[in-house]
Amino acid sequence: MGEVTFLTLGDIHGRIAWNDSLRSAARDASAVLLVGDITNFGGPAETWEVIEEITAHCPQVYGVPGNCDSFAILDEMAEAGISLHGRGIEVADGIGLCGAGGSNITPFGTPLEFDGEDLDAILRAGWPAIAGLDMRIVVHHAPPYRTRCDRTRLGLHVGVKSLRAFCEAEQPELVVSGHIHEARGLDTIGATRVVNGGMAARGHGTFISVSDGAVEVELL
Repeated sequence: MGEVTFLTLGDIHGRIAWNDSLRSAARDASAVLLVGDITNFGGPAETWEVIEEITAHCPQVYGVPGNCDSFAILDEMAEAGISLHGRGIEVADGIGLCGAGGSNITPFGTPLEFDGEDLDAILRAGWPAIAGLDMRIVVHHAPPYRTRCDRTRLGLHVGVKSLRAFCEAEQPELVVSGHIHEARGLDTIGATRVVNGGMAARGHGTFISVSDGAVEVELL
């Protein structure tokens, strides 16, 4: 397994606040991982505008939509070969990605919401393709429940309970999430590292380096 690097961008909401750190990370990355909320309640056209902006810096993109994205983008991302929603792929020798887009049910009735059982089924649909690899990275818009990455300003944990159970059972090496804007940070669930990279709309992201079976995570 050689070195593979990723820049994660989530909670873009239609506009990436590019800065020197994000531009440099995008140029250095093997691929950009979209962690959802690519648009602010936009459709496929707005989504592709953002993706084209990203590919000007890094040509390879994978990812999932968020709860503020259109349901219609699911099929288009799949047809373009960049979707991780219910899909697992080996992107390099021994390094796999799988994921689930949208979020658990919110009080706001956003476009792409699922109950916990459905989110678990979506994630598990892609998991077998990467379960036997050395490095399993889950890209999941909504974070796992009861971590530093799912706590609201009021101190409430609003993450996905089924994702926490999945991490406890399967122990993927890394879970990349977003959704809760104020919960930017790092945590662990057993041997699983969890990261919420914050809002790309505010110039934040995560740079991930995988080398010799080890993963390093840097908040940008």
